[in-house]
Amino acid sequence: MAAPSAGKRKVNKNKAKPSQDKTRFDSPFDVLFEQNPVPMWIFDIRSLDFVAANPAASALYGYAHGELTGKSILQVHPTEDWAATRRNARALKTFIAPDKCFTHVKSNGKRIQVLIFAQRIRYGDRDCGVVWTIDVTERERASVELKSTQIFLDAVVESIPSMVFVKDARDGRFVLLNKAGEDLLGISRHDLVGKTDFDLFSEDDARRFRTADQAVVASGKLVCIENEPLETPTGPRSLRTQKIGVPDVDGKPRYLLGISEDVTEKLKTEERSRHLALHDVLTDLPNRLKFQDILEAGMDGDVSEGGEDFVLLLLDLDRFKAVNDSFGHHAGDDLLRQAADRMRRHAGPDDIIARLGGDEFGVIHRGDVSDTSAARLATQLIHTLSEPFNVDGDIVSIGCSVGLARKSTHGANADALMKRADLALYAAKATGKGDYAWFELAMEESADRQRILRDELSVALEKHQLHLEYQPIVCTKSGRIVCFEALLRWRHPDRGLISPAEFIPVAESSGLIEPIGRWVLQQACTEAASWPGDLRVAVNLSPRQFTGFSLVSDVIHALDVSHLAPSRLELEITESIFLNDSAENLRLLGQMKSLGIRIALDDFGTGYSSLAYLRRFPFDKLKIDRSFITDMTTTPENLAIVRAVIGLGKSFSAVVTAEGVETEAELACLAREGCDQAQGFLLGRPMTADKVHGLFGAGLEVRNPIIFKGPYTARSHRVRSG
Repeated sequence: MAAPSAGKRKVNKNKAKPSQDKTRFDSPFDVLFEQNPVPMWIFDIRSLDFVAANPAASALYGYAHGELTGKSILQVHPTEDWAATRRNARALKTFIAPDKCFTHVKSNGKRIQVLIFAQRIRYGDRDCGVVWTIDVTERERASVELKSTQIFLDAVVESIPSMVFVKDARDGRFVLLNKAGEDLLGISRHDLVGKTDFDLFSEDDARRFRTADQAVVASGKLVCIENEPLETPTGPRSLRTQKIGVPDVDGKPRYLLGISEDVTEKLKTEERSRHLALHDVLTDLPNRLKFQDILEAGMDGDVSEGGEDFVLLLLDLDRFKAVNDSFGHHAGDDLLRQAADRMRRHAGPDDIIARLGGDEFGVIHRGDVSDTSAARLATQLIHTLSEPFNVDGDIVSIGCSVGLARKSTHGANADALMKRADLALYAAKATGKGDYAWFELAMEESADRQRILRDELSVALEKHQLHLEYQPIVCTKSGRIVCFEALLRWRHPDRGLISPAEFIPVAESSGLIEPIGRWVLQQACTEAASWPGDLRVAVNLSPRQFTGFSLVSDVIHALDVSHLAPSRLELEITESIFLNDSAENLRLLGQMKSLGIRIALDDFGTGYSSLAYLRRFPFDKLKIDRSFITDMTTTPENLAIVRAVIGLGKSFSAVVTAEGVETEAELACLAREGCDQAQGFLLGRPMTADKVHGLFGAGLEVRNPIIFKGPYTARSHRVRSG
C-alpha cells in the first residue's frame, strides 16, 4: 500500500481527543509511565495516532512533551517502512519482544536505532498498543538505562506507602509484596511469596479475598473496595483496596495487581469529626445542632394518634459568669463538666441532655411523661445544681432556672416548642431565684407586645418621639433646688405616653439603650448648661451601657459639646452593674469620677451587696429607695433603715438623698434625721425643660419649689434595668 503523503493523509473524524478519552490508571501507573526514563508511548491501533507519550519518548524523538499526542506514529518511522509499520501495528495481538533493531526518525530528520517492546492493551474504550523504545544507538548507554529502569521500578514500588501486592491469577499465590505490605501484615515477603490467602488468614477472610480476586480478574477492570476489613497482628484494620487483572502475552489472566491503603485512622478521624460536629467538646453532650435534630424527629406523630409525647426543659445556670470572672475560664469549664455530670445522674434512661451553648442546657424528657414527672425532674435539676461545687479546691455555688413546654400542649413544631420553653425560662429567671416555670399563653402575648414595642422604639429616637423631663432634688436645710434628675419619656403618636417601666426593659434587652442613653446624656448636659452655675443634672445609666466600649467617651463627648462642667454632672447607677464584670465596671466608674463627675448609688438598700460596694468604691451620693420612705413615720423598721443609711452616708462622706417623698411629715422626719436631700412629688413633679426655666427668678435665682408642684402626672421612672 502506498504511503500517504503528509498533505493527503486521511483524517479520522471519529477519533476522540486523547485528553477526553484517556482513562487514568491508579497513581502508581502514572508514576511509572510519566517518570520512567525509558521512552514509552501508547497508540491507537485503528488510527495509528499517538494517544500518549511520556517525557522520555518526547525527548527521544525531539518533540516537546505532549506534542506527539494526536500525531501519526508513522512520523517517527522512515517513509520506506510505513507499509510494514501499518501491518505490524494492526497485527499486534500479544506481547512482542525485540528480535532486531528498528530505524526511527527524530523531528530533525536524524535516524536512530531502537529496540521495540510492544503490548496490545485496552486503553479507555479503544484497542491500543503500548510501546517501550530503547535507543541502542549507543549500546552501553542503553544497557545502563535498562538497569536504571529496573532499579527505578523497584524503588517506586518500595517507596509507595500503601501495600502493593501481586498474586498469580490462576491459584492466588502471592508473587510480590512491598515493604509497606510487610509492615501491615506483619510478615516478610520471603515468608509470604508462594502462599495463598488460605495460608495466611482465617478461612472466612481467605474465601472473601479469593472470591473478590476472581471477580476482578473476570471483569478485566480496575475495581475499588472501600473499607475492606483485615485482621492483622496489631488488630483489625480497614483498607481501601484497588485491584486490576494483568493478562499474559496471550491475553489470558496471569496476575492480579493490588494496592491497599490502610484507612483505619482516617476513618476514626472522620468518625471523630462527625461526633464533634454534633457534640459539645467540653461536656461530650449533644450540641444544639444534634439537639434540634432529635427535637424535630420527636415532633413527628400526633400524640392523640399514638405519637410519643415529651416535655422540653431549657436550663440556664445562674451566677455562672461570676465564677468565670472570679476564677478564670478553666474553672468555668470544669464547673460546666461537673454540672453536666450531675444532670446525667438525675436524667431518666430515655431523657436527652444537651449543651446548647454557654451556660444553657436543654433536656428532652421522654418515656413515661407527665406534668408531675417533668416538674419533679426540673426540681431535682435545680436542687443538684444549687449544691456547692469544688472547682480546683475552691467551693463555688451557682443555681439554675428552668423553663418547660410540653409537646402535646404547647408544640405545633420544634421551633415553636423551643420558643415557648425559652419564654418560660425567661419568666423563671425573672423571679430572681432558682425556680422553674411552665409556658403560658400570656408569656407569648407579652413577647409579641415587646417585639412590636421594640420595632417602634427603634425609630422613636429619629422621629423625635423621645424627650426628657426633669424632677427637682431639694436641699432639706435650705429648701433650695440643688439638682434635677433627667427622666426619659416616650410619647407615641398613636398610643400616647408610654410608661418607662414598659419600654426601658425592651430598650435594654434589644441593645437600643446604648444609642438612647447616649442621646439622653447629650440632651441633659446641653440643657443643664443653660441653668444657673450651681445646679447639677443627674442622669441614670443602664447596666447595658457598661457592656459596650464607648461609655466613658460618650460622657466626655457630651460634656465637651455642651460645655457643661464635669462637677455639675451626676451619674446614677444601681448595684446591678456589679453583677457582671464588676472589676471592669469599677474601673469605668473610677475613670469618670477622676474627671470630676459625681457618682451616685441609686435604690440603696434594695440589693444584696450594697454595703460591700460602699467599701469598694467611694460614691458621692447614696439614694434611699422610696420603699423605705413610705410609712417611715409610722413604721419603726423603715425609720431604723433610713436612719442607718443616713449614718452610713455620713461615715463615708457621701450625700444622702431620699426618694419618693410625698408628705410634709416625711420631709420633716428626714430633716430631723439629718438627710441631706429629698426628692418626690411633694417637692416637685417631673417637668419639661421650659418649666424648669420658669422656676428661675430674676438673676436666675431658684424660687421655692414646693409651690411649683404642677398638675398630677404619671409617677417617674428612670433609665435603669427593669
